[in-house]
Formats: sequence, structure tokens, C-alpha cells
Amino acid sequence: MPDAPVLWPAPMTRARWMALGFAARTALAALLALWVAMWVGLPMPYWAMTTTFIVASPLSGATRSKAIYRVIGTVIGAAVAVALVPALVEWPLLLSLALALWSGGALAVSLLDRSPRAYTMMLAGYSALMVGVPAIDRPEAVFDIGAARVTEIVLGITCATLAHSLLWPQSVGAALAPRLRAWLADAQAWRENALHGAGPQATERARRALAVDAMDCAILATHVPFDTSHWREASASVQALLRRMLLLLPLLSGLSDRHAALDERAAQGAPDGVWAALLRESHAVRARQAARVLDECEALLAHIDDPALPTPMTAAERARPITLHADVGFALLSGLAATMSILLCCAIWILTGWADGGVAALMAGVFCALFAAMDNPVPMMLRFGGAMMGALPVAALYLFVLLPAVDGFVALALLLLPATLVAGLIMAHPRHGPVGAAAMMGFANALALQETFQADFARFFNANLGQVLGLMVAVGVTASIRTIGADAAIARLNGRLRRDLVGLARAVSPPDRVGVLGRATDRLALITQRLGDEADGTDGAALGLHEVRVAMNIVTLQHVRPHVERKLRLALERVLRDVATGFERSDRQMPPRLLPRLDTAMRLMIANPESWDIPGEDILTGSPSEGLAALVALRRNLFPDAPDFVAETPA
Repeated sequence: MPDAPVLWPAPMTRARWMALGFAARTALAALLALWVAMWVGLPMPYWAMTTTFIVASPLSGATRSKAIYRVIGTVIGAAVAVALVPALVEWPLLLSLALALWSGGALAVSLLDRSPRAYTMMLAGYSALMVGVPAIDRPEAVFDIGAARVTEIVLGITCATLAHSLLWPQSVGAALAPRLRAWLADAQAWRENALHGAGPQATERARRALAVDAMDCAILATHVPFDTSHWREASASVQALLRRMLLLLPLLSGLSDRHAALDERAAQGAPDGVWAALLRESHAVRARQAARVLDECEALLAHIDDPALPTPMTAAERARPITLHADVGFALLSGLAATMSILLCCAIWILTGWADGGVAALMAGVFCALFAAMDNPVPMMLRFGGAMMGALPVAALYLFVLLPAVDGFVALALLLLPATLVAGLIMAHPRHGPVGAAAMMGFANALALQETFQADFARFFNANLGQVLGLMVAVGVTASIRTIGADAAIARLNGRLRRDLVGLARAVSPPDRVGVLGRATDRLALITQRLGDEADGTDGAALGLHEVRVAMNIVTLQHVRPHVERKLRLALERVLRDVATGFERSDRQMPPRLLPRLDTAMRLMIANPESWDIPGEDILTGSPSEGLAALVALRRNLFPDAPDFVAETPA
């Protein structure tokens, strides 16, 4: 499926021309793949044409990244089918079970990785069906079928990659750069507001939206190593920039919180005691850190544009990827839905003796795989399937009226050109892109173009009836066992975030800050996306940045803990244990003993300033009071209405 950046504004602007260029490249790739497949005599040339639409993306780097992993996945899937079919062909039910389990298992594994690598296992899953299902009634031909499918799909991928890389390529870097600059401008405005109250106060939702934008940039950046521009060589710098963007979210959120606390105290005329001084110091620490990280972001962005400029990136962080959220339970349910859908279609196929019933099993696997990452795939399955079915009347017109009069490939290409161009234009639309790909899949599969023309109505009807059955089974099974609403998805993400906080607080060794912030920010982004236009005060919205700040402060204390004197270390361990106990509760209610233990740890840290430094190489290294600032922040985050901290224990 294509990644669809905004390419479709009106009127006829540069972006609209880009959309037309994408459609032209995709149509050319499809016709080239079809011609080569027919020229070399492949049995199913239309698979090559269909593949060009499946892998196409308006960004050339995204097309290339998908292409590589799809080739690998297709080869793996074909190899699995070649191994399974001869061994189990005498036991159709067992063979169906093996293919279904492989497809569902591969889908589940693919959902644990949200980078382009996920295409490898997803394709490995349903490619086994593409090869195995047609070979069930002729197992002796399974290797030939597998080789043909791999060749056809690799041919389609190659043609798409060449067309999108050589003809008016659209760089991932060109799409990513303005988004990064806009994000940094918003972050800078947030900092100025937290420091000086300058400009309109951003809403909590607007700030959470920065998490969504940051993760969108992180996911788009996964295609940078495959780009056609100089950004490809700067992929390490891009990742370094993204890591600092993740760090800015809790820093700016903490800075804003301290600013609000100080303003509130001033408005109430609260005494200027130790706690006020600590809040000011925490505000100053976060301000220095945010300024430093923002400066490094600007320097990295300038270095990406001009590699001759210096970079603040350290050698140690070059190999530190951003970790994204993965839900094992969700992935297993998706795999189970695919397995059950395929098995049910296979049972109908075997019990009825329906010649084209295997199409239903194949399409059920494809439908389950394409939309498995969604909370509720059913509406998109129906929309996608509806677009495929909607293309059938056009395919019937071509097959039974127009194509019989065609002689030669040039005439065939001219006849197919309007349909391929229209599909490409729809695919370039940011909202309707999947509809174009679905319509082209339905159109090409229904035509089933081969080297010699065949217009068989019985085959046309049965094969497309199989697609309808596969869609209905996939929708029914998915709706029964896998669909969850937005509220349930938010609750699930919040539960995972809470369990992560417990794990961080109970960790034996200091966790990796980048990995922690990557997962926490990704979950915040996923929560924000599901909130829609809800008000800022909803339960799901209220957690968000607060818990990302808590995660960062826990990690900071874990880094400080091994390097302080014994009494302070024990105090920090008690604090972390109590934090874990609080987040283990579904209501996140902290134990009452945590507040005095926090105060005790703060007194010990104030008395031992040599323990404030964080050892090791880190983005925050160099702030002499980071450890104390983390305790102040944790007290403020977990007990915002508590009485002021006092430096000495009351007699």
C-alpha cells in the first residue's frame, strides 16, 4: 500500500503536477512489467502488473525500501510453500492448517516491527498462499508455480523501483525536511512560552500533537536509507535529530509545568522558601537542557543540508535506533484472525469441491494482512473490498467487449493506459489512496491477462465470487475476535505505558534513555491519534506527556543510583520501589509513604552535591543538578498538591 503524503491540493499547483507524475510513473511501470512478463512467457503476467501498484509510493525512497523487503518476503513465502505442499498434499486439511498457521504466524511477527522490515514477514505469509493454493491439485508443479510467482512479483517490484527512481523521483528528504523544520519551530515557540509567557498559550492537545508529528517523522525517516537524495548518506544524522526531538517533549513539558507552578505560587503569594528555590532551579535546569537540545537539533538539520558543517552527534549514539511500541497480544490476535479466516475458507473449498474456492482462502489471507495494524480493520476491509468489486464491471467491459478486438501489445497498452492512469491518480490522493490500489488489484485480477487471450465468463464469475467470499469471511472473523474500539485501544496503550513505568522503576541496571523515550512517546502519539477531537480533560488525554516526563525522571534516577553513596542509594531505591507499587495499581494511586521518602532523598542529595552528576555519555551530560531536578520533577508530577518541601525534617 502506498504511503500518501499530501499531494492533492487544488488548483493545478506543483503538488498536483507531482500527483500526475506519480500516476504516469506507476502506469508506465505497470505496462512495462506486463510487457516483459508476456515477452518471457510467464504464466500469470497480471501478477507483475498488480505488484507495481502494490509497491508504488509517491516517495521514491519508500518505494525502494518496500521493494527490497517485499522481494525477500516473497522468496521466503515461496520456499515455505515448496516445502509444505509435497510433504502434506495427501492430507488436504493438514496442508490447509500448515499454510494457515504459517500465514497467521508470519503476520503476527510482522506487526511487532513498524519499520519497512515488516513487509518481509507479511509478504512471506501470504506469498505462501499464492504459491501453495494453486499447487494443491498439482503438487508436482509447485516449484514451477513458486518460481513463476517469485519472478512475476520481483519483475513488478523491479519495474516500479526503476520507474519511481529514474523518472521525476520524489525524495523522502524533500518531504521530511519541512516537517522537521516546522516541528522545531513549534518546539521553540513552546520553549519561549514556558520561559517568558510570550505568545498564545498552546493547548495540551496541541502539545501532544507534537508527539504525533515526531513519531510520523520517525516512521517516515525509516525510508531515508533508501532515498534518492543526499539524505541517504545522512541517515545517522537524521536519527540523531529524531532522538533529540523525543527528548525535547518531556523537557519542554517539564519546563512548562515548572513555569506554571511558579506562576501559581506568585499569584497566591506563597512564601519564597526552599521548595520555591528548588522549583526555580528545576525550571532553570530544564531551560538549559531544552536550549541545548534545540541548538543541537538546529545544528543537525544544518549538517544534513550541508555535510561540511559540524555535527553534535557523538560516535556512541550512531548505533542507537529509536524503539517503537509493539503489542504482542494485539499481534497474536491478528495472526489468529488470519489463521481462522484462511482455515474457514479452505474448509468451504474442500467440502464443496469448488474449483475456484482456493481464491477465497488466498484473498482472506491478503485482506487480514493488509489492515491488521488497525484497531478496527473491518471498515477499511469493506472499503478496500468494495473498491475491488467496483472495478469488476469495468474489467468485464474490457474482457468481453474491448479486448477481443485487440491485436498486439501496443494496442493493449493504449487500451489499458486510461485505467492505469486513473488508478494512479486516485492512489496519490492522501485520503483515497487505498481505493485506487484496490480498484487496480480488482481490475487486474479480474482480467487475468495472459500471453494468449481468454474470455471465460465461468472463470470470471467463480474467481471473483471467491474474492467476495474471502472478504466476507475475513470481515466476519476479524469482527468477532480482533476488533477493538478507540476507548479500548487507549486503555490498552495506557496499560502498556503503566507497565513500562513499573518495569523502569524496578530495573536492576540503568535503562537506555533513547529506547524508553521512543516507546513512551510512540504510545503517547498513538493515544493522541485515537482521541480525535476530544477535550483535553478526558482520562486518556490527561495521562500523556505527564507519564512521558515520569518515565524520563525514573530513568535519570536509575542512572544516578549506582554512583552515589550508600545512604542516598538506598533512599533512591525506596523511592523507585514505591513508584513501581503506585503504577502497579490500576488507579495509579501512589502509596502515602512515597512523599516523605521523596523528601528524604532530596535532603540527602542536597547534602551530597557531588552525587548530582550523571556518569556516562548522554545528551544531558553536563548538567550538575540533573539528579536533584529529577527528584523535584517526580515530586511535582506525582504529588502536585502536596505541601512545600522543607529542607530539614521537622522535630
